[in-house]
Amino acid sequence: MLAIGVSTSGEAYRHIEQLSPRFIAVAVEFARLQEFAGLSGLLQLIKADVVIHGAPPFPDVPYPHVEIHAGDGAGALLKALLPTQDARRAVSPPPARLTRLSTPRPSEPQARHVSNRKDGPDIIGIGASTGGIAAIETILSAFPADCPPTLVVQHIRTGYADGFVRRLDMMVAPTVVPAIDGAELQRGRVYVATRPEQHLGLVARAGLRVRYVDAPEVARHRPSIDVLFESLAALTEWYRISVALLTGMGSDGANGMVSLRQKNAFTVAQDRISSVVWGMPQAAIQRGGASVVLPLDQIAAAILTCKTAALRHESGVRC
Repeated sequence: MLAIGVSTSGEAYRHIEQLSPRFIAVAVEFARLQEFAGLSGLLQLIKADVVIHGAPPFPDVPYPHVEIHAGDGAGALLKALLPTQDARRAVSPPPARLTRLSTPRPSEPQARHVSNRKDGPDIIGIGASTGGIAAIETILSAFPADCPPTLVVQHIRTGYADGFVRRLDMMVAPTVVPAIDGAELQRGRVYVATRPEQHLGLVARAGLRVRYVDAPEVARHRPSIDVLFESLAALTEWYRISVALLTGMGSDGANGMVSLRQKNAFTVAQDRISSVVWGMPQAAIQRGGASVVLPLDQIAAAILTCKTAALRHESGVRC
């Protein structure tokens, strides 16, 4: 069994998304921090067993979607991490108490508030990589049930995209679905790229429809955010478009953001402080692709309205 240690939340996201570990040990000091709550969705997605270890009492904070083995000291830590039952019997003290902590699905998620807004974008695009699962959850949780059709590319390990979609659909007011080739865009739906061998885009054919593209990797990724954004840029003459480029390593999405901004779309880059890894947003900013740079908690409102306080006197944005 390979053991890897990390010291920051950014490292944790990178290793978890790349390796999908079966067992994860968390020091009680880190478990008290807000960053741990942000990791919980990713841990639930990969079905990891999580151990909180250190001196009790444990922090009185919620751990949504994570099954916790609460153990005190190295013995309990090893007991929870050792994968075989025989190995567990060889370790003392007695087995740690198992507690399942979860957040029940509301009967009407987010109160399913319905907007009557007649302005704002016709289409929204979101791209993310490392740390993006929690960031996308934050943004979509603020979307109304009748949000503009939204397309999402999240760099995620093969085999986990469908679980990501199901989890989002349970959490947010809009309907979240896997993007299916040829599907016509509808308000109130979020379409997530789930095919690791193809890129996600749009085509104007008897309405706007999802299109998957067979092509090599772009910016070292497939599906690529750049391909989605370039596809949206080709539609700006007829549709109002807003996009957000979120936390992630590398530069995928940066060139697409430039194309969109040059065609007067509304483009948002996540700021450094709220990003787990500030690679992709930083690249977009440096290349001139960002209309505005915002913290995560302000991005949903901005891309739904194409408005922020900083842009009240800026012209050229088509929303």
